[in-house]
Amino acid sequence: MMSNMTPSERNIVKSLIAVAWADGKLEQPESGVIEGLLCGFDASKDEEAELLEYARTPRTLEADIPLDQLSEDDRELLLANAALLAQSDGDQSSKETALLDKLSSILGFDAEEAQAIIESAGDGALNLSSRSLEADE
Repeated sequence: MMSNMTPSERNIVKSLIAVAWADGKLEQPESGVIEGLLCGFDASKDEEAELLEYARTPRTLEADIPLDQLSEDDRELLLANAALLAQSDGDQSSKETALLDKLSSILGFDAEEAQAIIESAGDGALNLSSRSLEADE
């Protein structure tokens, strides 16, 4: 099987799927973001199918984030993308803020670090797909 994603990218996407599920349902804008991530991470067709299949089952932050396999960079990328995901329905509710707080503490960021990462995501500074396109040229 051809694999285009690194193990850490796969872990990040799986973790983001858990984030998307954290409110108990996976909404359309969120699933659109996940598909966008798969493109941004250059997932192969097989990987895309596998991860979209993975996304069909409800996930939780506690059970489905492979913490021991996430580097510091992975964790930052995960939190930044989780922030984008929380805003994907155009409205970051208090529930989503609480979710990001919970994720931050699971990932081991203090409030200040987490805030900085989340704000950088809000600026669109971490647009994965455009960055990965540039990296190829």
